Amino acid sequence: MTNTSQPLLTGPSPEALERLLDEGSEFVAPSRFLEGLSAYDACRRVPGAPHTIAEIVAHLRYWQVYFLAVARDERPTPPAHASEGWPQVTEAEWDALRGAFLAGLAQTKRLAREGDLARVVRDRETLGYKLASHAGHNAVHVGQVILLRRMLGAWPPPSGGDTW
Repeated sequence: MTNTSQPLLTGPSPEALERLLDEGSEFVAPSRFLEGLSAYDACRRVPGAPHTIAEIVAHLRYWQVYFLAVARDERPTPPAHASEGWPQVTEAEWDALRGAFLAGLAQTKRLAREGDLARVVRDRETLGYKLASHAGHNAVHVGQVILLRRMLGAWPPPSGGDTW
């Protein structure tokens, strides 16, 4: 049931959401930030860093799956502990994880383009709002991955990226 005493939380236009999700002119697109990254580098731990790149991508995928379930009107169980949202990843699992994340990214872009963005999916939160929130979450972690790639000497990707 929607709380009618508070206004709905809505999101930007479909075009803006697509850009926020993957084409943002202010940052490297999530579809490109993993380009050219080997399984070895993805699973290397930078001294002092709490997570590897692969673990960050697994975290992104964890919440991507959760978000897509919410978008389908499912009610996924929230994790009991933050650690549940940070799966461990081996080099052997890297390519499948990267592929799953990119496929999920395509699904979220399709939702932005074709979904009913005004549909309430959680109390006061529309699909458009949840997509914008998801894009923001992704942006935080994309930045972390880029920093770790730079520290590993694995940046920029083959198609280029800012180095300043």
